[in-house]
Amino acid sequence: MDDAAVRFLATRDQLLRFSRDNMPMKILLHAIILLMPFISGCAGTLQEIITCDPPQAHIYWGKTKSTLEKTGHKTPYSRSVSGSNWEPWCYQAKKDGYHDSEIICREEEGYRYLDFRLVPFKTTITSEPPDAIIYWGPSEEQIRKTTYRTPRTVTVKDHPDGASWKDWYYQVKKDGFHDSEIVFVPLQAEDRKIHIELEPISRHPLHKTE
Repeated sequence: MDDAAVRFLATRDQLLRFSRDNMPMKILLHAIILLMPFISGCAGTLQEIITCDPPQAHIYWGKTKSTLEKTGHKTPYSRSVSGSNWEPWCYQAKKDGYHDSEIICREEEGYRYLDFRLVPFKTTITSEPPDAIIYWGPSEEQIRKTTYRTPRTVTVKDHPDGASWKDWYYQVKKDGFHDSEIVFVPLQAEDRKIHIELEPISRHPLHKTE
């Protein structure tokens, strides 16, 4: 690796550290990407950059879609090695509260940039009748009143505590109706829908006594 490539990589690493606190990561990464063909062509340095929205997603990779392994790296991630081309490789991003990304397989190439977009899981709570107050929690003992009423859809963006995707307990209450049973919904790899039927409280007419 020549001196120009070494200086470039050192500057790049400094900018990446600076950008985490002082400027949008995406803008800087795109700027670096524009330079990659020139750097890799003249210095034989291969650059790989993997980003994701949201960040801090776990990176999985492997030679084929069926041999992906967890790397221990999280987005945003970058690495540089000496060589002529990256070998064909497959990638995926995963994060709690989100659907797994599609698997992207790339052919041999001189520089490599992947940008994932993850879709959050949704949990939708409905009831009959509607406008019931929603209670929830990570266990039956920890169920608490929320500010939400049915129907309501929540995602990890609303509640990072796990209400939209983790093992969770739900209950709804409404004046004039019996409290619903507590419903347990397990962790799932898909969106969740919960519908609860409320039973009205019977009101017997008063009887006069002679």
